[in-house]
Amino acid sequence: MSRIYLDWAASAPPFKDIMDQAATIAGQYYGNPSSLHAEGRSAEGILSESRRRFAVAVGVPQSALFFTSGGTEANNMVLSSLLNRSKPGELVVSAIEHSSVYEPAVHLEAHGVPVRWVPAGSDGKVSPARIAQVLSKDTSMVAVMHVNNETGAIQPIAEIAHILRENVRGSGRRIHLHCDGVQALGKIPVDYGASGVDSAAFSAHKIGGPRGVGALYLRSPLPMLFRGGGQEDSVRPGTENVPGIWAMAEAAERAVQDYEARTAHVLALRTKLVSGVSAISGARLIPAEAAGEQGFSPYILSVAFPPLPGEVLVRIMNDSGFAISTGSACASKGHKERRILMNMGMSDETARSALRISIGVGTTEEEIDRFVFALSQEVLTWNMPARA
Repeated sequence: MSRIYLDWAASAPPFKDIMDQAATIAGQYYGNPSSLHAEGRSAEGILSESRRRFAVAVGVPQSALFFTSGGTEANNMVLSSLLNRSKPGELVVSAIEHSSVYEPAVHLEAHGVPVRWVPAGSDGKVSPARIAQVLSKDTSMVAVMHVNNETGAIQPIAEIAHILRENVRGSGRRIHLHCDGVQALGKIPVDYGASGVDSAAFSAHKIGGPRGVGALYLRSPLPMLFRGGGQEDSVRPGTENVPGIWAMAEAAERAVQDYEARTAHVLALRTKLVSGVSAISGARLIPAEAAGEQGFSPYILSVAFPPLPGEVLVRIMNDSGFAISTGSACASKGHKERRILMNMGMSDETARSALRISIGVGTTEEEIDRFVFALSQEVLTWNMPARA
């Protein structure tokens, strides 16, 4: 039987029609968009229209949108800007960030930038009150993701933005709020212009676009480290990937326009998945609150079957034709995938057993049924007395 892909949070299968059209654009609009000749102006026209479309999709002014090579670069650009200040101030970071925020923060800390880490609660969410407790007169930046890539927990970024504004009211200073929006775009309602965040990172390959393309929303200038030819208003210099950017804008626009239908489809799948997985002996949803639909992305579900190691079960399920993961693909190769769950107060045994199942618009009910049955059989086999 055909393989079943349930690792959409790592990378979504690209839309064939989008990729085909992007290839056509690459052949037709090959000019450098910074060039003044006709070929360059044609490419710049595609770039400009793509910027407008993507900006509308995420709710920001197109003048505040800059294209990058992906979410990792966009996140790094914002955090590394602290190194280009004479007084970087303190950085406050949630302890459940994706590695593309967590690792730059660790790097900054190693280079003398004070970093305050804020753990999440057992529900996988970072409390605005806990953010408020660690703020000081020296805090210059706060980084909190929108949707956690392992648990799907939606973080209260609008409330955090409000707390930051209240904290500095009347002081004449500003605390920059950065948000990793990679797992939010197309999955939950987004309007970053109205949310109060100062910057947000996005990635094309999470929404059915190509790899190697992303974007950064930047409300106001930051002292970036990059230098080059001046493209993207010198925020991210380098010749733009015109066909890739077009594909990202197309995928984002499609996700927003089809949001209600997509969400209804995925919610039905998630209900079936939660019900099926929860019925397997020894299952523990991560967090337990994920059994409900409120406050979590419908696209991501984490579950553990302690003491069965998650990595072992991922390999067993792969051999049976199912693609799932233990967590972030960016962390698994470095064996740091338990960091996020343990920062939620989870035991090491449960964290080691965790699986991430992530679905998408192409997932079917039949695939969920087949997966749940296969998973239940493998867990049952493992728990038989012969394995004790």
